[in-house]
Amino acid sequence: MRSRALSGFCCALTLSALPNLALAQATVAQVFNGEMLGTNLRFFESVAGVARTSFGDTHTYKVQGCEITATAGGGTVSELRMELSPTCKADLSTFIGDFAPPAAQPLTFGAMARSSGGGLEFYASCLSMCGNAADPSVYALWQGPRAVGFTEVLLEVVLVDDEASAAAGHWSEAMQKAKGDDFVVDTRFNCERTFDEVAQASFDKVKVNAVTIGTELTKPGC
Repeated sequence: MRSRALSGFCCALTLSALPNLALAQATVAQVFNGEMLGTNLRFFESVAGVARTSFGDTHTYKVQGCEITATAGGGTVSELRMELSPTCKADLSTFIGDFAPPAAQPLTFGAMARSSGGGLEFYASCLSMCGNAADPSVYALWQGPRAVGFTEVLLEVVLVDDEASAAAGHWSEAMQKAKGDDFVVDTRFNCERTFDEVAQASFDKVKVNAVTIGTELTKPGC
């Protein structure tokens, strides 16, 4: 009896450790990968491990110390988001092929524009009179052609460091001079593409904090 109980305990312990084992074995390259888009969430978690947090259709994982979020409405992964840092670098080539910038280099707005051929659309959650509720962010959306299944890439930078804040200030000033303060305060620029070139020049060397890849990605409105 003691032998059977011990055997059952060991089996249960082994099964309970499987999610942690999967998480430990997963690599960023395996999880943040174009082949994961469109897969069943259960399959995704067989590689990524069990989600650390879940909120509705959004599930967050820790892989090799990097935070990756999967959106899986109806149980199917439709988009992947990754927080970037010097130790967490995103390889976009499995998603968009030759349109991707070099994976070994820091991802900047300029690097994405040059590798993809340009055409980035710029948006912001807020640029003026933002208050203290949350740090504002700037986004750049690239919409891929049929060759990559119309995959979209959304770059994000939080306006907390000097370089990003200065770039946002340059973009904001150009819009204020042309359209007035209310145009910026009310984020009307999110609904027209007039100032995308100014934004691209301003944010060219700014490093991206996070990248989201999928289709019909959500972006700030006006």
